[in-house]
Amino acid sequence: MPSTHGAMKARLGDTDYYILSMKAQELVKSVTIPREMAGWEDLDIEERYQRDLNYNRVKSQIAPYFANDDTRFFGAVIVTAENFDDEVSFEPLSDIAKRGLPRLYTSAASAIGFLTFNGGEVLIPLDGQHRLKAIEFAISGKDERGRDIAAIPTPCTELANEDITVILVPYNLRRARRIFTKVNRYAKPTTTGQRLVTDDDDILAVLSREVANELLDARLVKFTNNTLTKQDEYFTTLAIIYNCNEQIIAGNFPNGRLDKTKLPSADKQRLYRDKVRETWETLIEKIDVFADALSDTAASGDDKRREIRENNLLGKPVAQECLVRVFTRLTTPPTNLTSDDACERLNELPWDITPENIAVWDRVLWTGGADGRIVTNRRNLATDLIAHLAGAKMSQTEREELLHAYLQQFPESEREGKGLPEPVGG
Repeated sequence: MPSTHGAMKARLGDTDYYILSMKAQELVKSVTIPREMAGWEDLDIEERYQRDLNYNRVKSQIAPYFANDDTRFFGAVIVTAENFDDEVSFEPLSDIAKRGLPRLYTSAASAIGFLTFNGGEVLIPLDGQHRLKAIEFAISGKDERGRDIAAIPTPCTELANEDITVILVPYNLRRARRIFTKVNRYAKPTTTGQRLVTDDDDILAVLSREVANELLDARLVKFTNNTLTKQDEYFTTLAIIYNCNEQIIAGNFPNGRLDKTKLPSADKQRLYRDKVRETWETLIEKIDVFADALSDTAASGDDKRREIRENNLLGKPVAQECLVRVFTRLTTPPTNLTSDDACERLNELPWDITPENIAVWDRVLWTGGADGRIVTNRRNLATDLIAHLAGAKMSQTEREELLHAYLQQFPESEREGKGLPEPVGG
């Protein structure tokens, strides 16, 4: 069925294209996802220029956002169109209103006009196929197999009549492949920290920003990257705060899985916020290294933070995360220490990077001697070792499993007779 849309004609490089809006329902009905095209499996690698759809991502993240969030918004979808003759289909305003247009508008009128689809066009997405499939799922409430989507309790039928911005490029296989490749190659993914800055649906992200802004001082929290360099003035990273908050909530509210795609009830938000803030306020005040590093949050304290990070494990974000995890274990069942007692035990651990202390953390949290590096990929083991050193209650099985995992970090020739380091106080 023919349809006409207001459109603007433009040119970038050697490509002419059109900018228009289409109703969501009309757009998804007009679009053919490349994988769903007849003969897709027979195309060679040069022709199969589109990546496969990630249906799990569409169902669990994008479609629920479109269906459940009234403030839904996203950028233009880029499509190419087969069976589309732009010379015939686009009629500029300058041709329609040849008389009566002020001279000032004549040039602009040649680029603004009306684009008519005759009904036989095939629109193929070059960028936005996941969004297009999500629109379809959000409107129907069903997935690619016709099954109800649990995260969409009510199909969002009103979305069908809402406007989607479309950038349309006349079809040419070589050009389509090149545009798809360039658009996706140079689309730089955000870091974890950058995502956390803008995520308003994940309660952990919301609370992490609050901790950074209100308790630590935002200038001391790095969000553009997930690691710190020797010269950084920061105390920690937003990603580490997020990981810590996840452990604080999981340890204190163990029942149920936290949904990171939508905010919990107001009552739960209050409970989570109170516990997270209470924990961070305690640690900032009573963990000696934290208090020292944050005693001067202005630029005049930056050198001290650099010095702490060079000489003490707790100046390093990974060790900070492990400490927060252990604090949560110490202050919840079965250990159930008071916050003061937990901090006292944690302060007594050998955090300074010295030859004697390094032996305690070797291969688990630190490796390579005094000039070595932090170990980032053994956080669970490091957490268990810190908990052991701080006197957390463990079953016999848990201690045996910890010893086994600890010994596995060393060559077999070094394991005989080797045991876990002694807890604080023997």
